[in-house]
Amino acid sequence: AVSHLRPLANAGFGPAQRQLAQMYLVGNGVVPSVFNAAFWANLSKNGGDYGGGIISVSLNAKLTSTQKSDLKLRLSGWFAKDLLCRDSKVMNKPEKKRITYKLLWNKRLSAANRRLIDANFLGILSLAIGQNGADKIYLEMVDKYQFYNGSRYDRYIGWKPGSKDNVLRLSISNFNEQEPIYFAKALMLAIKRRVFTKLVETKLIDPFMRIIKSKRVYGSIYPDIRNANFFKMMRQALEMSDSLPKSLRRYIDIIDEIHYNPASKHFIRTGTIDAKGAFYIKSISSEGHRMMFVRRKVLFASPLFFLQTFIHEGTHAIQDQKALNYFKQVKKLRKALNKLSNSSANKEKIVLIHNEVKTKSDYFNRWYRGLKTKTGRIQDIAFECEATENEIMAVKLIGGSPDIMKGSGYLKMCPEAQRKIVKWKEEIRQNRQKR
Repeated sequence: AVSHLRPLANAGFGPAQRQLAQMYLVGNGVVPSVFNAAFWANLSKNGGDYGGGIISVSLNAKLTSTQKSDLKLRLSGWFAKDLLCRDSKVMNKPEKKRITYKLLWNKRLSAANRRLIDANFLGILSLAIGQNGADKIYLEMVDKYQFYNGSRYDRYIGWKPGSKDNVLRLSISNFNEQEPIYFAKALMLAIKRRVFTKLVETKLIDPFMRIIKSKRVYGSIYPDIRNANFFKMMRQALEMSDSLPKSLRRYIDIIDEIHYNPASKHFIRTGTIDAKGAFYIKSISSEGHRMMFVRRKVLFASPLFFLQTFIHEGTHAIQDQKALNYFKQVKKLRKALNKLSNSSANKEKIVLIHNEVKTKSDYFNRWYRGLKTKTGRIQDIAFECEATENEIMAVKLIGGSPDIMKGSGYLKMCPEAQRKIVKWKEEIRQNRQKR
């Protein structure tokens, strides 16, 4: 096993370095050496391997003061080697290999953004692998990078689901950094997460991600953002949702990922900062990857506020799911119409299918394209009104006050939601009179 592990360890692969450390500790395939074991364990910890971090603590304690000095010197002088794969074997390559990458162009990507990628992305990849090239091995896992225009501040980096290749999807807004190192760090962290989840009994040292109530919750990578408060608030809000009925809880259950993305001082500010609580991005969400981005800093909100937000954005996720299902169903219905003859026996059936096609086409057109007006297309507020009405039901069942809904930007545009608030206040008034 040593001959297989050593090239990977020399290339900077944390899990291989940890296994090599364990072999040096017991003398399995190598001459036993606590010093060599400590060296590989510390490299493993530096490479993000959680197990390597645990081993390194116990091994460092066994070293003499002279050995500790020698270890520090050896670690500072270590450089990763490139890999060469040939004839089903992996070996280290003496010369440095160029960083290469492939782009999967999004059709909607603007020409200006394409030029931005060409000018800056290679520099970001160089930053990501660090000075000694230890992380180059992870970059080799990415088959293609796909950029999308995105919003000014969404900063999303994640894997394209359902693709045969390993396609890493990135928002152009990642380039809007005062210091590009944060883009590089976030990119490398996303790749490492994917690699480590594919390995047995291997865990990444990841301070920016938690699993809360089966949801993947991602903190912000920026040092001026307090992730501990965010994780605490998300847990409180999701625990609060347990008391909701299934009819409302489904709007929370459908969300798979929550990304914390408040304004950081490290952003290059362009235009007005989006200060809304959170948003659901339908353009990059899909089944199993329904994503919600939290914009408001948790210091200025409460668990109940985030519960409302989950309900609102989860409603959009359900609407997105429904629109996609309708789109697929309409394709099948149109095929069925083509097969039906215009005989009198089929007339009633044809009319029914035509009506179904019209209803479902109207829904997904309004969802994906909005409403057509004389000046162009605008967002259909009906979707926001449905989400606002669900918010009202959730807050009421949790025991909140109708005054909480004053912060909603959609209440004035939704007559049915206003009626629900009036009715709710009247119920409260009558209950007070009874008491």
